Amino acid sequence: MNVKLGGYLLLALLPTLGWADEALLTELLARIRQTGQTQFKYEETRVLELAASPWHGQGYMLSGADGSLVKLQLQPARVIMAITEQRMYYWDPEQNQRHSAALGAAGPAGDQIAVFRSILQGHTEELQLNYAIAAEKQGPQWTLRLTPKPELSGDDLASIEISGDDKDEQRRILIKQPDGESTEYRMQKATEAQQQEYSIQRLLLEASGE
Repeated sequence: MNVKLGGYLLLALLPTLGWADEALLTELLARIRQTGQTQFKYEETRVLELAASPWHGQGYMLSGADGSLVKLQLQPARVIMAITEQRMYYWDPEQNQRHSAALGAAGPAGDQIAVFRSILQGHTEELQLNYAIAAEKQGPQWTLRLTPKPELSGDDLASIEISGDDKDEQRRILIKQPDGESTEYRMQKATEAQQQEYSIQRLLLEASGE
């Protein structure tokens, strides 16, 4: 068996390398890409290195086709975290804390948001700069895994796993940091009534203080 043929067989046996099934990868990226506003109700679980037990929160996640993202946390306290164009916003009315910063100055949090924006806008060429992408599908269930490239392992890039099903009613997002901390979102598509209650525009105005 020559070396080239052996390489092709290896790719066939290891589909989790990400590019063995281009059609599936293209399908999943197209499925995740937003063509309009989407809203999910979420439950969040964070496992933190210095915390004795996981932290839990819940609220709504709103995303627009232009890359705008708004996370409206309702429990344990109401907090808005948002991004539009190249800025991030944070508003905690209970603590009366409001922050605004350029996305490029946001550190690892800004990097994570940039990755999500690339996924939502279908900019796979941006993702491939830093991540190896793996696609997997078993029946109606699908998973997209983003793993930092080995040469970037010291850049504090998180590993990201996004999964769902063909109905697109539920999503699960798992973010694993290099230090072992993790954040998991379990998301359910919002009902029509819930979508009417909240909007990206109103929440962005509130977060920015306008």
